[in-house]
Amino acid sequence: MLRPVLVLAAVLVAAWLGTVQLASSAAYGDLAVRPSFPAALHERAPNLLRPLLGDARARAAAAIHNGDLATAEHLIAALPDDPETADLRGRIAEARGDRDAAVTSYVRAGDVVRAQSLIDALAQRDPARALADQERLVAALHDDQSAGEVTGQAWWRLGELQAAAGYGNSARRQTYWRAAQASYERALALAPNEETYLLAAGYQSLANGDAPASERFYKHAADVVPNSADAYAGLAWTAAARNDCPRARTALAKARALRGPPSTMTAPARRDPTADPLVGPALKRCTT
Repeated sequence: MLRPVLVLAAVLVAAWLGTVQLASSAAYGDLAVRPSFPAALHERAPNLLRPLLGDARARAAAAIHNGDLATAEHLIAALPDDPETADLRGRIAEARGDRDAAVTSYVRAGDVVRAQSLIDALAQRDPARALADQERLVAALHDDQSAGEVTGQAWWRLGELQAAAGYGNSARRQTYWRAAQASYERALALAPNEETYLLAAGYQSLANGDAPASERFYKHAADVVPNSADAYAGLAWTAAARNDCPRARTALAKARALRGPPSTMTAPARRDPTADPLVGPALKRCTT
């Protein structure tokens, strides 16, 4: 008699746990996979069991998801001042349109995805502020050994912003461009075979007048991605910069062959390596 009772009790406990899990998924529908029954349930009854499930942090996240920012602020007021709470504050600030406060909170939280998204959007209209924010983000990630991949991306993006600042400020161009080169190399220290970082470092080295270093980066990129048209375009540029026109023409032909017909490319990729305003003229002289 005891065994059937225990079996029934186990079934009831499992059913209750399943119900709690389902309700929890429904209550925090922003974490549910779509399409799914929990997500559909959340759409129909977003407040289902929410007061009974989850701690204050989870309920604050759910309130932000639903646009109830006042409730979210009330809930996080009693939370410890740690990175997770900072991330919630950033989400509230972003929802209210306070970009500066949001970036500050995301940087403190180490939330690279949200911080980077806001910085990238800002770069279109205020590059100087975006550069300052990116420097803060990189500094926040500096000692986080578990964030190698995102830290590399943050360094690479910093290099791009520094390079852009150099184009816009001729008086400080060399300072910005040397800083950009250092940032790309920091990214490569974390991801030595990342093609994007290698190409950026190669181009920046050439812009800085260091053709041998540029050639090393582009050769590495070609080794990592043998069908990289951009790597061979870079090798053509470096050969031309060193007045080695035969090698420049060979690398240029390879780059053009790998890129395919212009009609199949998007507009940025359609530009021939000889048309690059900074490093194209030397290559063009080798082909005329």
